[in-house]
Amino acid sequence: MTNAVLKRVVRRETHSPRTVATVILLVLVALAAIYVGIEIVLRLLGIGPLLVAPGAALTWLQDLPDQPPSLIIAGGLIALVAGLVLVWLALGPGRRPKHQLGSSSYAVIVDNGVIASSVAERVRRELDLAKGAVVVGVGHRSADITVRPEPGQAVDRRHARAVAESELVGYQLSPRVRVRARVLRAADGEEK
Repeated sequence: MTNAVLKRVVRRETHSPRTVATVILLVLVALAAIYVGIEIVLRLLGIGPLLVAPGAALTWLQDLPDQPPSLIIAGGLIALVAGLVLVWLALGPGRRPKHQLGSSSYAVIVDNGVIASSVAERVRRELDLAKGAVVVGVGHRSADITVRPEPGQAVDRRHARAVAESELVGYQLSPRVRVRARVLRAADGEEK
């Protein structure tokens, strides 16, 4: 495979498509167009409307400025929220919780949960901690390490961070991940 093909595969696997939102929006628009068409045909045939006659709907729109301001504001807010959601869906990154691993002639995609588990295990073993004492969360550009040592066990935050960073550097993640480490006191769960 060529490098361009691999880049495209990685992009498709690490970014979420907007297919579901697009299909839902198109179905709603199509249903609205079908409904308007049915109402117009019923009007032309002289049959009563299903919900609202086209003339009555146009009269309602014409009289809209005379409606109570609270109804107009509520309708405007609903339209604003719907518009903001659509703009966010159109412009947002839509990233999946995955990273590209390494820089080889192969495309290797790894879930963030797998990365978090392996980093937690490495930090736990390096610091000689009990199972469950290290919790790691991996996001698109950051990894958050929380260490809960047992009472009487001293853990250096910088050392925990260095271990996690060395593990992540070995994976050669794309995009790179910065590390934030916290060590909680064993007794009360407060950060040191």
